[in-house]
Amino acid sequence: MRLLLRSLLPDSAARLLWAGADPEGLADELAAAGHEVVTGDLPLAPPEVPGRYDALILPAGLDGDSARQLAAARALLAHEGRLVVLFSAVAPEESVRAAVVALSEAGFAILRQESAEDGRELLAARRDSFVVRGYREGDEEQILALFRASFHVDRSPVRWRWEYRENPYGAHRISQAFAPDGRLVAHYAGYPVRFYYAMSGPPRHLLALQVGDTMTAPAVRHVGRGPTSLLGRSVRHFYASYCEGHVAFNYGFNTGNIQRFSMRFVRADRLEDCPYRVREVGPAPLSLPRGLARLGWRVERVQHFDRRFDRLFRRVRDAYRLLVERDARYLEWRYATCPGTEYFLYALTRFGRLVGWSVFRQKGDRLVWGDALVDPRHRAGLGILLDRVLALPEHRETRVVEGWLSTRPAWWDETVTALGFERRPEPQGLGVVYVPFAVDPGEDFRRSLYYMWGDSDLF
Repeated sequence: MRLLLRSLLPDSAARLLWAGADPEGLADELAAAGHEVVTGDLPLAPPEVPGRYDALILPAGLDGDSARQLAAARALLAHEGRLVVLFSAVAPEESVRAAVVALSEAGFAILRQESAEDGRELLAARRDSFVVRGYREGDEEQILALFRASFHVDRSPVRWRWEYRENPYGAHRISQAFAPDGRLVAHYAGYPVRFYYAMSGPPRHLLALQVGDTMTAPAVRHVGRGPTSLLGRSVRHFYASYCEGHVAFNYGFNTGNIQRFSMRFVRADRLEDCPYRVREVGPAPLSLPRGLARLGWRVERVQHFDRRFDRLFRRVRDAYRLLVERDARYLEWRYATCPGTEYFLYALTRFGRLVGWSVFRQKGDRLVWGDALVDPRHRAGLGILLDRVLALPEHRETRVVEGWLSTRPAWWDETVTALGFERRPEPQGLGVVYVPFAVDPGEDFRRSLYYMWGDSDLF
């Protein structure tokens, strides 16, 4: 602890405040090393001079009124002065996570989080002019403006509320950085989904976060670097607030700089390129059932998802093993109530029984196959579904059917390959990344993860 603490403090002859008890004599050792050391408890009584100290040490963590404690620390520290928070070896993980959140929200940039040889945890932070905090009522006005500036797309308040407030599994998983004048300058957010996870051991129902809108205002992209950038600080706040101790893992679909940032600085691992496949619509026939096998099939457009979809998911989920739970509750939120996007929802039945469904979007002459679930015993019906969908007036202009058509499970891969879908590079270079928390899903993902375009917020 002694060497670690010294490495986090300024060079000798700095002015230090040791704010708390010192049973190990560490403050005396710092004074012997040439520092000017003052001891006392926060908040110090006047006439202490604001900004007097180069560094401040809290040897017993944060107390119950951390906001008051950290406000006093900010007042006493010089510009970019250091704050070091020490935790006992028996301090619960929740205390450290709460300290990360409190420091971020009090205007401290966390520089390091370390474990000492004696088992104690240590946080080192720098006084800063930016504040990182969670969502507050009314923030969406600035969020939508930053989204527009970042992605050159208008998102309506109604669409934002649907995604971040009306999600059936939880709302407002959002961390944001604000400039001294109150402007929103960085944003990191996700929405919760539930996975069916039937790998080793009994099947589990795991909560995860699908990371969505990640953005930083161009004017502040030079502030900090990597973990100390405003986006990196927002991610740290997000992990401590909504991930660690709360979810099994995060996952998302991204490309370019944000993917490299995620892998280098925020513990993300890359799974694979998104499995983009294309089928040209032309004279080549689909692989369809023949003879008696064609009897009893029906394809109908639906507007909502009822209990039949729950029964189908329970019946077939073990044939997929690892996927977002596609029950009626989730599907109704994800597709039936999503504002601003026209989804085409089709049910596939055999002799009156639901055996599959698919979701599409029409984009000019391209039909995007965004989601699907089918009973593997009736997978031949997918060709019938696609054939009949393409014959409908809404889709007659289609020249290409495209989608992220997973290579897992093997029977699904064989089915869509037989339908004429060819693998091609993902047009935007998108790939799948994930961050483990309670569960590291990497190997299980590689063996069994089933997903489609609709598992992202890009469909």
